[in-house]
Amino acid sequence: MFPRGIVPPNLVTVHIRWGDKGSEMELAGISEYLVATQTIIGVGWDTEPQHIYLATEDPLAIQEFKAQMSPNWTVYVSGPTTANAKTTGPGKGAVQTEGQDGLDSLAALLISLEADKYVLTTESNWSRLINELRKNVVDRRCGDCTVMFDVRPGEW
Repeated sequence: MFPRGIVPPNLVTVHIRWGDKGSEMELAGISEYLVATQTIIGVGWDTEPQHIYLATEDPLAIQEFKAQMSPNWTVYVSGPTTANAKTTGPGKGAVQTEGQDGLDSLAALLISLEADKYVLTTESNWSRLINELRKNVVDRRCGDCTVMFDVRPGEW
Protein backbone atom coordinates (compact mmCIF):
# COMPACT_ATOMS: atom_id res chain seq x y z
CA MET A 1 0.00 0.00 0.00
CA PHE A 2 2.73 2.47 0.97
CA PRO A 3 5.56 3.32 -1.44
CA ARG A 4 8.24 0.60 -1.26
CA GLY A 5 6.28 -0.83 1.69
CA ILE A 6 7.52 1.92 4.02
CA VAL A 7 5.08 3.89 6.17
CA PRO A 8 5.45 7.57 5.25
CA PRO A 9 6.59 9.95 8.00
CA ASN A 10 3.92 11.92 9.83
CA LEU A 11 1.11 9.65 8.69
CA VAL A 12 -2.38 10.82 9.71
CA THR A 13 -5.10 8.22 10.26
CA VAL A 14 -8.62 9.53 9.57
CA HIS A 15 -11.47 7.21 10.57
CA ILE A 16 -14.78 8.11 8.94
CA ARG A 17 -17.66 6.01 10.27
CA TRP A 18 -20.59 6.71 8.03
CA GLY A 19 -22.55 3.87 6.53
CA ASP A 20 -25.39 2.75 8.76
CA LYS A 21 -24.04 4.69 11.78
CA GLY A 22 -26.41 7.55 10.91
CA SER A 23 -29.18 5.61 12.63
CA GLU A 24 -27.27 5.92 15.95
CA MET A 25 -25.62 9.34 15.83
CA GLU A 26 -25.42 12.55 13.85
CA LEU A 27 -22.73 11.93 11.27
CA ALA A 28 -19.92 14.42 10.88
CA GLY A 29 -19.73 15.88 7.38
CA ILE A 30 -16.66 15.46 5.23
CA SER A 31 -15.78 19.13 5.74
CA GLU A 32 -15.48 18.50 9.49
CA TYR A 33 -12.99 15.68 8.83
CA LEU A 34 -11.03 17.86 6.41
CA VAL A 35 -10.83 20.79 8.85
CA ALA A 36 -9.81 18.39 11.66
CA THR A 37 -7.11 16.93 9.43
CA GLN A 38 -5.82 20.39 8.52
CA THR A 39 -5.83 21.35 12.21
CA ILE A 40 -3.94 18.29 13.40
CA ILE A 41 -1.34 18.64 10.62
CA GLY A 42 -0.84 22.32 11.38
CA VAL A 43 1.51 24.55 9.42
CA GLY A 44 2.12 23.23 5.93
CA TRP A 45 -1.15 21.31 5.62
CA ASP A 46 -1.74 22.97 2.25
CA THR A 47 1.83 23.33 0.94
CA GLU A 48 3.89 20.32 2.04
CA PRO A 49 3.27 16.69 1.03
CA GLN A 50 0.90 15.01 3.51
CA HIS A 51 0.08 11.33 3.89
CA ILE A 52 -3.39 10.31 5.05
CA TYR A 53 -4.59 6.80 5.84
CA LEU A 54 -8.35 6.87 5.35
CA ALA A 55 -10.11 4.18 7.38
CA THR A 56 -13.75 3.80 6.35
CA GLU A 57 -16.18 1.19 5.08
CA ASP A 58 -18.11 3.74 3.06
CA PRO A 59 -17.03 4.33 -0.57
CA LEU A 60 -18.90 7.66 -0.59
CA ALA A 61 -16.70 8.90 2.27
CA ILE A 62 -13.59 7.97 0.27
CA GLN A 63 -14.94 9.70 -2.83
CA GLU A 64 -15.93 12.89 -0.99
CA PHE A 65 -12.69 13.09 1.00
CA LYS A 66 -10.56 12.70 -2.12
CA ALA A 67 -12.67 15.19 -4.08
CA GLN A 68 -12.28 17.92 -1.44
CA MET A 69 -8.82 17.29 0.01
CA SER A 70 -5.82 19.50 -0.56
CA PRO A 71 -3.94 18.59 -3.77
CA ASN A 72 -0.69 18.01 -1.86
CA TRP A 73 -2.25 15.15 0.14
CA THR A 74 -1.76 11.50 -0.73
CA VAL A 75 -4.54 9.23 0.52
CA TYR A 76 -4.13 5.52 1.21
CA VAL A 77 -7.16 3.27 1.63
CA SER A 78 -7.57 -0.38 2.58
CA GLY A 79 -10.06 -2.55 4.37
CA PRO A 80 -13.58 -3.49 3.41
CA THR A 81 -15.88 -1.12 1.57
CA THR A 82 -19.55 -1.81 1.24
CA ALA A 83 -21.34 -0.50 -1.84
CA ASN A 84 -24.61 -0.14 0.07
CA ALA A 85 -22.94 1.01 3.30
CA LYS A 86 -25.94 3.08 4.45
CA THR A 87 -28.08 -0.05 4.85
CA THR A 88 -25.46 -2.75 5.37
CA GLY A 89 -23.37 -2.28 8.48
CA PRO A 90 -20.10 -4.04 9.25
CA GLY A 91 -21.88 -6.98 10.91
CA LYS A 92 -23.99 -7.77 7.86
CA GLY A 93 -21.01 -7.23 5.60
CA ALA A 94 -18.98 -9.77 7.56
CA VAL A 95 -21.73 -12.36 7.11
CA GLN A 96 -22.14 -11.60 3.41
CA THR A 97 -18.38 -11.94 2.79
CA GLU A 98 -18.03 -15.05 4.98
CA GLY A 99 -15.70 -13.24 7.35
CA GLN A 100 -13.42 -11.57 4.77
CA ASP A 101 -14.64 -8.10 5.80
CA GLY A 102 -13.66 -8.93 9.37
CA LEU A 103 -10.14 -9.92 8.36
CA ASP A 104 -9.84 -6.84 6.15
CA SER A 105 -11.02 -4.70 9.08
CA LEU A 106 -8.36 -6.14 11.38
CA ALA A 107 -5.67 -5.46 8.78
CA ALA A 108 -6.97 -1.89 8.41
CA LEU A 109 -6.88 -1.50 12.20
CA LEU A 110 -3.21 -2.51 12.31
CA ILE A 111 -2.38 -0.13 9.46
CA SER A 112 -4.22 2.72 11.19
CA LEU A 113 -1.96 2.32 14.22
CA GLU A 114 1.10 3.25 12.14
CA ALA A 115 0.12 6.93 12.32
CA ASP A 116 1.49 9.75 14.44
CA LYS A 117 -1.73 11.76 14.26
CA TYR A 118 -5.34 10.61 14.42
CA VAL A 119 -8.66 12.14 13.41
CA LEU A 120 -11.37 10.06 15.07
CA THR A 121 -14.98 10.25 16.18
CA THR A 122 -15.27 8.55 19.54
CA GLU A 123 -19.03 8.24 19.15
CA SER A 124 -17.97 5.28 17.02
CA ASN A 125 -16.87 2.07 18.74
CA TRP A 126 -14.22 1.50 16.05
CA SER A 127 -12.73 4.95 16.64
CA ARG A 128 -12.75 4.26 20.38
CA LEU A 129 -10.89 1.00 19.74
CA ILE A 130 -8.30 2.81 17.60
CA ASN A 131 -7.96 5.46 20.31
CA GLU A 132 -7.53 2.96 23.14
CA LEU A 133 -4.87 1.09 21.19
CA ARG A 134 -3.20 4.40 20.33
CA LYS A 135 -3.07 5.46 23.98
CA ASN A 136 -2.26 2.11 25.59
CA VAL A 137 0.00 0.44 23.03
CA VAL A 138 1.46 2.95 20.57
CA ASP A 139 1.99 5.83 23.03
CA ARG A 140 3.52 3.53 25.65
CA ARG A 141 6.05 2.30 23.10
CA CYS A 142 6.98 5.75 21.77
CA GLY A 143 6.72 7.97 24.86
CA ASP A 144 3.36 9.61 24.10
CA CYS A 145 4.33 10.53 20.54
CA THR A 146 0.81 10.60 19.05
CA VAL A 147 -1.99 13.17 19.06
CA MET A 148 -5.71 12.83 18.38
CA PHE A 149 -8.48 15.19 17.22
CA ASP A 150 -11.98 14.01 18.14
CA VAL A 151 -14.54 15.13 15.55
CA ARG A 152 -17.49 13.77 17.56
CA PRO A 153 -16.56 13.19 21.22
CA GLY A 154 -18.53 10.33 22.65
CA GLU A 155 -16.41 8.43 25.15
CA TRP A 156 -18.18 7.54 28.34
